[in-house]
Amino acid sequence: MQSSRSTLLDLIRIQGAIVCCFFVVGLSLGALPLYISKDLAASDTIVGVVIGSQFIASLVSRVFVGQLLSTVGVRRCVMTSLIGLSLYGLILATTNFMSSGTITILIVARLMQGLAVGVLTTGAIMWAIHKLGESSTARVLSMTGISIYGAVACGAPIGILLFTYVGLGGVALCIVIHAIASALSLLSVENSQAPTNKKAAGKAVLAKVALPGSILFLHGVGFVSIEAFISLYFSVSGWSAVTLALSLFGIAFVVVRLVVGHLLQGQHLARLVMMSLSVQAIGLVSLAFAPTQYLALLCVAVIGGSCSLTFPALGAIAAGRCAVHERGTAMGFYSGFQDASYAVTAPVIGMAIHQFGYSTGFILAGACALLGLLLLSKIHR
Repeated sequence: MQSSRSTLLDLIRIQGAIVCCFFVVGLSLGALPLYISKDLAASDTIVGVVIGSQFIASLVSRVFVGQLLSTVGVRRCVMTSLIGLSLYGLILATTNFMSSGTITILIVARLMQGLAVGVLTTGAIMWAIHKLGESSTARVLSMTGISIYGAVACGAPIGILLFTYVGLGGVALCIVIHAIASALSLLSVENSQAPTNKKAAGKAVLAKVALPGSILFLHGVGFVSIEAFISLYFSVSGWSAVTLALSLFGIAFVVVRLVVGHLLQGQHLARLVMMSLSVQAIGLVSLAFAPTQYLALLCVAVIGGSCSLTFPALGAIAAGRCAVHERGTAMGFYSGFQDASYAVTAPVIGMAIHQFGYSTGFILAGACALLGLLLLSKIHR
């Protein structure tokens, strides 16, 4: 009983690190687009570049994170990443005192954040799996998804409110406090990494996760189009419910995961992904033509719900293609496809919006979801 209680408390602290990490991501997604667009008077393309730079760094981290976890240990990697997030907050705070080069500093800060997010996410996932056993992969991914999107859902509107009332400095202070608090909570959690003498062959593992990873890449276009641009879309449209839009996205995600998350333990994972991508495409195209903010809010909620099961379902498919000793590397590569999606498509969607308007950006994201459906048909072959 004591051992089970201790394990539960450890898992809560580990998930707390993920919550902290993505609460920081949410704060940034809420505040930075407004800061860049309004205070710095930069274009939507620049917004996409700054937002996407985090995911470029996260993608780079996937190349070495599997080896890093096995040599340094998951605990040290997670703790170091939290320190990196606190430094990210400090760098953001310095932009208030700069008269030039602010965009460059923001990109540097986002690159640091991206490395921290990439290492922390994979490290925390593997830490939790080591605590619960290898058979818990789908369960851990599901639990992590709730933590991620719930944290982003809370962080984004809070980021907007903090920026509106106290500026970017207030956002930065909030980031530093949360990162340090999370690191302190993990001091008593032991490193339970399962020892292994086997090394995963990177190219072989990448080949195994390439198909589900590619589908995840296409799925991520819809996510980034909402997270990076929905606040600007509502602002340009003259709609007042900016903070509610981002909250509904995350709330719908969590509700769907809680209500039907048990389906992730079944044998029809590909069917779940098919339904999710179909609904995502419908939601994105409908959002592009929404005539009122109320219909737009409904579309955002539909899109949020559609994102709920995709990541863990595809992740379980990817893990199932790999041997036990390959799964740390597999999760790193698999998550890397998501990072690549955010890194590449954020500026691309930004350029499309700059040239043709927000509706075009959302339609493009919907088309990517449909392309993901085509790739999904190969899962059964």
